[in-house]
Formats: sequence, structure tokens, C-alpha cells
Amino acid sequence: MRRISKNVTAEFYYWGCNPAVLHTSDGAILFDTPQQPIDAVRWREQIIERSGRIRYLVNTEPHADHTQGNAYFPGVEVVGQRGLAVRYAKDLNMLPAITGEPHVEHLKRSDPDSVWLAESPDYPANPPTTLFDDELVLQIGDHEVRILHHPGHTAMQTAIHIPSEHVVITGDNVFSGVRTFLQEADPWALLQRLEDLRGLDVETIIPGHGEPVGVEYLVTQEQIIRNWLGTVESFVDKGLTLADAFAQPLDVKRDIDPYEMDQRLWQHREWLNRANIANLYDKVCRARGVESDLGGYVLYEDLAMAQEIPD
Repeated sequence: MRRISKNVTAEFYYWGCNPAVLHTSDGAILFDTPQQPIDAVRWREQIIERSGRIRYLVNTEPHADHTQGNAYFPGVEVVGQRGLAVRYAKDLNMLPAITGEPHVEHLKRSDPDSVWLAESPDYPANPPTTLFDDELVLQIGDHEVRILHHPGHTAMQTAIHIPSEHVVITGDNVFSGVRTFLQEADPWALLQRLEDLRGLDVETIIPGHGEPVGVEYLVTQEQIIRNWLGTVESFVDKGLTLADAFAQPLDVKRDIDPYEMDQRLWQHREWLNRANIANLYDKVCRARGVESDLGGYVLYEDLAMAQEIPD
């Protein structure tokens, strides 16, 4: 694990999100979990060896790369924004993706070392049970931990500010040096969250994906969001249907987002382009009070509540 501040460490090269941990005088608090089961149990052992016990686990969002590893921290109290618990309960993709047979079959192809863990009855799903609406402050040992509702990338997105460490953990409201996912984002809320982050006393941002950065990187992240939003607004201005928008020639790397896909995700590049366009198309149309002509396309958020999302 890489040391970010005196008491905060994080992983940046796992397949999935960037899980982080605060080590206190009264145990550890985790922020998201490794996606792959074998990584999760190894990470757990490292944390227990250093901190003795794990007090809490905070999920920043509902997507499986942030929540899939919850199961491998049995007995640990999971904290989440209230909307995350609703999504966890209703999302027909989430539990099968984390515990079901399709997940096991996927692991047999992609991560054979994790199969025995995924099939173990000792690791049932571990949903959030400690819920908050706007803000939750935890005092753990000598550390104050501010858990903030920061809707943007998802409606229930959460940021964690650790004032004494001058660190903020943003989840996927920030992508550092890797392709930005806006498949269910509210772009205007997300831009506001970036502005909110500038108001925190922080030296280091731990993003959902990519390397840790300073507050100065937020200019780059903001421009990428504005590039995507401006592109889709131009499609709506022309009266294009979503199918027409998909057909428009785009050089995403040159004109919108200069960064490549995160670990093992390069094969989903075109899927992400379409998902970003579709979500923003729907959001822009709704904001303007015009009909959102999706032509039968199912938005990511709706798909998550109805059927399996491609892995």
C-alpha cells in the first residue's frame, strides 16, 4: 500500500477502484474495497496486521468495483449514503454481480485464484447498515472523519474528508489520468462537487481511479466533463435522436478526454462512449424540457435496476 499521509494508505494498481484506509489509535476505517476477492482478503490481512481491527467500511458509491469486496470483511460495519442502501436492495444486477453464478463464471475466466472465495458461504453479501443523508461525522481514536453526500457520478456518491490528514477520498467524482465514466452522472451536480472539493482544506485527493492528485487537477477533470457535456449539447441543439448522436464521428481522445481506459477495461471503450452519450443526452433533454428520444436504448441506471450489466 502507498502512504498518502501520516496515517492514510491506499492501493492504486488493483483491478477496480482505489481502496483506501485510515489507520487510527482505535483501529482502521476503510473506504471502498478491492474488486477481486483474492485482493480483498490479502488487503484485509495487511490492515489487521497494522491496525489490529477494522472499525468501519465506507462505500463511496453503488458500482460493483467499489462494493464487490464488502463480503470479504465479514462483521465489519458498512457505512453508506441512504440511497446506496436502496440501490443495493433493489438493484437486480448488484447482488448477482457480487455473489451469483454469473460472477463465479466470470472469475473462472478472469481471476481463477478468486473462485474459491466467491463460492465460500463464509463471505455473504455485506450491505451498508449505518446510513446517513447529508453528512456523518465519525470520531475514531484521535481522528475526525467527515462523510459527505456528494452526488455527481451517481446520485448517492460519497466523499470522505479527513481534516487532520489533509486528504479527501472522492470515489468516481474524480478520475485521474484515466478515462472518465459519466454513464449515470448528473454533469451539473458533478461540476458543483468539484467546486465543493476546492473549498476543503486538502493537499491530496484520492480519486476513484488513477493516481492521487492535488486540487489543481480538478481543472483538468472539469474540462473533460465540460467537453462531454458540450459535445452532447451540440447533438441536442441539432435535433438529433440518440441513434443519430451515436452515429456522429467522434475522436474522443483528441477532442474530449485525452486519457485511456483503466485496468483491463480497454475492450469496453466503445460501450463507455455510448453510455456517456446516452446518459448526457437524456439529462440535457430533460433539463431543456424536450423529449428524450432514446429509441429503445436502456440507460445504464435503468439497466442496473433491471438486468445484468456487461462485465
